[in-house]
Amino acid sequence: MAKRSSKQEQAIGITMDSDETRSSIPRVLRYALINKDLYSKKGKDLPDDFVKYFIPESEWFQKKKRGKANDWMQCQKESGQTFIQWQRSGCSLPFGRRTSIYLLPLAFIEDPIPKEILDPLRAFADVFFQIPVKIMGSKKLNKKVPNRINEYSNTYQVDAGKVLEIMKPWVPGDAFCVAGITMCDLYPRESWNFVFGLANLAGNCGVYSLARYLSNFGKTQTTVYEPASEEGGKSTIFKRACKTMCHEIGHMFGLKHCIYYECLMNGSNNLEESDGRPLFLCPVCLRKLQFSCKFDIEERYRQMIPILECFGLTDDVNWLKTRLTRLETLKKD
Repeated sequence: MAKRSSKQEQAIGITMDSDETRSSIPRVLRYALINKDLYSKKGKDLPDDFVKYFIPESEWFQKKKRGKANDWMQCQKESGQTFIQWQRSGCSLPFGRRTSIYLLPLAFIEDPIPKEILDPLRAFADVFFQIPVKIMGSKKLNKKVPNRINEYSNTYQVDAGKVLEIMKPWVPGDAFCVAGITMCDLYPRESWNFVFGLANLAGNCGVYSLARYLSNFGKTQTTVYEPASEEGGKSTIFKRACKTMCHEIGHMFGLKHCIYYECLMNGSNNLEESDGRPLFLCPVCLRKLQFSCKFDIEERYRQMIPILECFGLTDDVNWLKTRLTRLETLKKD
């Protein structure tokens, strides 16, 4: 007899056998993956222990907290998106020629994204999504997009929706998607204060800004890249940039904001909340992305380690190493 699954387990698409005769089997190994028929060959070519990657053990995956008064889930009504809902949504997947992600540096009146951040971002995205990631030539869009001075932050902003319209003709033939990256602050419509990023799923493009992830934001009308003055230096900037980039590109894979666990795909309203979300995907969102890109989860984790070590991100490296060790122990006989 199967035990009734929690909301989180239903979202992942796993269930646990509670048969008393199997009580000698460790609890985490009683889980089974449901919806295997959605995979090629109805899941017959999946490893026998494939379910282990999605077991939500609390040492690595914590249930989502409601947060503070002005945090995302307190301000937005989010219904969540289960694996099945995502799979049935008709989301775009990499196939045929369209299997590359492109990063497009954009500049307006501010300085462009520095190469010392852009190149490591490409390397991390390449590992995170496990499909080729390429950097396009930078584009200067000064005076080509509606803009304004934000009345609260006194910063120069551009209309993100209009940026996406301009980007559409630039999508290469082999692109799954194009992600524009800028140091300029963005807004999605006149009534909104700002937006960290915006994606157009139909147009296979998105844009996101690093402006509000730097501590000197608001001191001048344009944000300046000054790693020496940032607490944590270049490592802090890199981690924030990675989170934003992978979150926004995740939306282009059809992933909605996650409400189930503390996860890279959680929504955020401010820098503190964004800094608090992890660099990694929860089991719900990991299953969606793995279904899309067909990667080896353990090898993906291993490839992340040297990149994060280069930036001294010890806590994240430790998460990966302990997770890999745990996965090694979860092998069925």
